[in-house]
Amino acid sequence: MRAKYVIVTVIAAAVVAGCGDDHVTRPNIPTPSPYPVLLNPYAVLDALRIAYQNKDTLEMKVLYHDQYDGTSIDNTDAVPTLLHFTKADEVAHVVALARSTAIGSITVFAAPNSQRYDDSADPVGWATIDNPYMTIEISDATATHLVDVAHIAMKFKFIPTTPAPSSSTDTTWKIIRWTEVRNP
Repeated sequence: MRAKYVIVTVIAAAVVAGCGDDHVTRPNIPTPSPYPVLLNPYAVLDALRIAYQNKDTLEMKVLYHDQYDGTSIDNTDAVPTLLHFTKADEVAHVVALARSTAIGSITVFAAPNSQRYDDSADPVGWATIDNPYMTIEISDATATHLVDVAHIAMKFKFIPTTPAPSSSTDTTWKIIRWTEVRNP
């Protein structure tokens, strides 16, 4: 008797749920990534800008080389101190931004006409781009704060990876060095 009720329940559920052509399924279409493929240093800077704005720690891990070495010095301090940063430090910074309930949004504006060049002091194949960002705005509940990029000299160095993890014929790029110097 109990089996009869189970069968009736299953049939009723199928009728209520619908059967045949009226049951519509959607194809599983992946959401396109907002990030460019890292085929050149400009794409890496664009991805860095987007990842920072989105507070995306996973993308930040992709953009920095494991041997990344960043430095920063503020020459407006009474006693300027050279600070060193690792890939883990850069990712931790974005983790802190993502966890902050005070920060509403971050906007990074790229500088027009950034030029890529080879620095003769670097290993063969590296590329350098100076001052790729014009303005950084960080907004909280009360105001928008501007980072004074005009007085900061930034230098990004990139290292190629061949073959790229995604293709045996492509080269991808990562940030290997980032130096910034704040001047009066």
